[in-house]
Amino acid sequence: MNINKLVVLGGGVLGSQIAYQSAYSGIPTVIYDISDDAVDAAKLRVATYPAQFQRDLNATDTALEEAASRLTYTSDIAKAGLNADVIIEAVPEQPAIKESVYDQLKPLITADTLLLTNSSTLLPSELIKYAPNPARFLAMHFANQIWIHNVAEIMWAEGTPTQAIDDAVDVAKQLQMIPIKIQKEVSGYVMNSIFLPMIYAALFLWADGNSDPHSIDKDWMVSMGVDRGPFGFLDLMGLRTAVNIAKGFYQQTNDERYQIVADKLQSEYVNHNKLGAETGEGFYTYPDPAYTNPAFITA
Repeated sequence: MNINKLVVLGGGVLGSQIAYQSAYSGIPTVIYDISDDAVDAAKLRVATYPAQFQRDLNATDTALEEAASRLTYTSDIAKAGLNADVIIEAVPEQPAIKESVYDQLKPLITADTLLLTNSSTLLPSELIKYAPNPARFLAMHFANQIWIHNVAEIMWAEGTPTQAIDDAVDVAKQLQMIPIKIQKEVSGYVMNSIFLPMIYAALFLWADGNSDPHSIDKDWMVSMGVDRGPFGFLDLMGLRTAVNIAKGFYQQTNDERYQIVADKLQSEYVNHNKLGAETGEGFYTYPDPAYTNPAFITA
């Protein structure tokens, strides 16, 4: 499909990455967030991406300048949504927030606008009742650091037209992503269906006092031969996101361990603005977390 304007709703960790990737891929892109302060925070996140694109993708100065010229910001949702060809919603993982945002979109978008949610665990069939254009509503889930981990998982509710699915695949390709179609709805898609149980198993060990975060990470890194452990990934994902997902799992399962984890993360980290890599401190301190030092996993 032809994309003359792509809008990302929510300039958080993933939203800002999606928007910058879009602009870098040649698409005029708008980041919307709920306030001027939130927009300013998104700008600060985006300001860190050129150096990372240079380091990881060998991006040229010209390509980065052109990406910056395609990216605009606003706290006015009417201005953001008007004449958008594609809208990617990346607001917090709470149905009430998503419903509110979709309500605001109703007078702004057309029947042709493709609306994609970046929800991590909520299913399209759970959200489609709120969507202003259900025939053009799908989920498109991205991994963190999307310019490196360039997979876009695409999922849809039963009855979604084939054309909408094909257009979502095309959008993913235009964003330089590898599209992965999820043929049947599953909370967590493919990646998080495997990844989140590992993450929350580590959080349960920590919350129960079985071991500390750095020891758990060392064990996982050495045992599995990977470059970071569960708590390193949590810092990258963002601890606010981890709290929201844990609360969602508790509501789905009534497993009190998820609420215990959410409360512990909230009280010990989020309430103190220790949100992970985004704020420079979480389970590790940044920009040089301890697990990147070779001595971290030596005897």
